[in-house]
Amino acid sequence: MVGLSSSHQIWSNLQIHYASKTRACIKKLRMLLCTPKRERSISVYLQDIKKSVDSLAAVGSPISIEEHIEIILDGLPEEYNAFITSVTSRTDSYTVEEVEALLLAQEERLERYLNNNDLLY
Repeated sequence: MVGLSSSHQIWSNLQIHYASKTRACIKKLRMLLCTPKRERSISVYLQDIKKSVDSLAAVGSPISIEEHIEIILDGLPEEYNAFITSVTSRTDSYTVEEVEALLLAQEERLERYLNNNDLLY
């Protein structure tokens, strides 16, 4: 803090410095939330989202439950479209934990279906 003569100037400078780092961190974390599932398992995909959501809350930029669920659903591949439709068409809101549990069960069903189809050919 060379060249600053008062504690007010020093605190103002520190606030500007750390606020810009925080904004950059928030932007990076929000970008990570937009990463699709791709080849990751559902559990790893959900853990990655949870890490970013927790980190956003820690830096003072929490997201709502509805947004958290929307992020989860938006990153899912096409084979989960029926699941997404059933979750989004429900009149009562789901919790994040309910969506995660249902999604893990859906992944298991899809894997079982794919394995059964592989056996037929």
